[in-house]
Amino acid sequence: MRDTTIYLSPGGQETSRGGGPATRIAIATVEGVATLAREGADAPWTLAGRSLADRHVGQLVYEPVSGRLFAGCHADGGLWVSDDGDGKSWRPLTRGLDRPHFYALAARSIGEKATLFAGTSPAALYRSDDLGESWREIASIRDVPDTDKWTFPPPPHIAHVKQIVFHPTEPDTLYVLVEQGAFLKSVDDGATWTDITSYSHPDDANYRDPHRIVIRPDAPERIYLASGVGVYRTDDGGRTFERLTRRGERLGYPDFVFVDPEAPDTVYTGGSPLNPPDWYRNGVARSCVMRSADEGRSWRVMDRGMPDPMVGAFQAMARYRWDGGMSFVVGTAIGEVYLSDDRCETWRRIADAVGPVAKDNHHLPWLPKADHPAHIARMQA
Repeated sequence: MRDTTIYLSPGGQETSRGGGPATRIAIATVEGVATLAREGADAPWTLAGRSLADRHVGQLVYEPVSGRLFAGCHADGGLWVSDDGDGKSWRPLTRGLDRPHFYALAARSIGEKATLFAGTSPAALYRSDDLGESWREIASIRDVPDTDKWTFPPPPHIAHVKQIVFHPTEPDTLYVLVEQGAFLKSVDDGATWTDITSYSHPDDANYRDPHRIVIRPDAPERIYLASGVGVYRTDDGGRTFERLTRRGERLGYPDFVFVDPEAPDTVYTGGSPLNPPDWYRNGVARSCVMRSADEGRSWRVMDRGMPDPMVGAFQAMARYRWDGGMSFVVGTAIGEVYLSDDRCETWRRIADAVGPVAKDNHHLPWLPKADHPAHIARMQA
């Protein structure tokens, strides 16, 4: 069953491949891991189970060498593993981990060797070479300039590791994004780092706010960056960047970016026109997906089948491939799940009550009580 599973989470696995159309979706929510399932490609999706229900799960990663499923949690919920990969039972992983608030998880397989990386708040990077049983911190990420400027706008202003990405052809090259403050690159498997800053400008609305990158597999010098002020593209590995979208446009606050593996000039991005403080003020995110067929020079809104406006912010987006097809799935801060099987041309809502999907507290703008203390704190920030 696992070879037809999509893993949907704000800070975990974003792409997967299976032997046919997906029949299972594992979703990270504020109420644990929700599982949607269907009997076949034309069957309806149903909520088939829930686990870790007392944890706010923010990341899911399936590691294929071991068959284990890993879950990282917000709110000091720690790191967990499902040894048989089905998510029905879990055990905690703690050895070497002294920061229990997780934001990013990633798994790298080189032959039969698997390495796991985890990012936390406060911003730290950890590595495991024994399938999560023990971890060590890679403190070298702080051996770069301007670490004193790493921050996060909402109180208490603590930066976190947002994403961990591996180079498609250079096994020792990896990237780590810190929100806010750094776009880090290592070419020696994490021993040393450089901070790529050429995308940033002193007049940016947000200081060095990288959200997500994707590397074009057939041309790895071309990297797309979704940031708090727009989408960028570099054609020279990060020495220079071209800005493709801007704050204030239809998707001025992008949080996801994908390259079509079969048509690599085609790029997808998802997010909102406004940033989180505006979600609190308006109660509406107006999130959407956009697609470019010309490497980001022009964009088309891909929202057919979605409500207008989209109320809950898109908080997770994943792509799933099989021979002859490709699906995209998005999860929202109000617990909806949308699926597209035609490269985002059309969407359908397949669930509306899986539990809020949220990076940390990004579901709070849609809490029932407007006078909730979290609302007040964010409005005053």
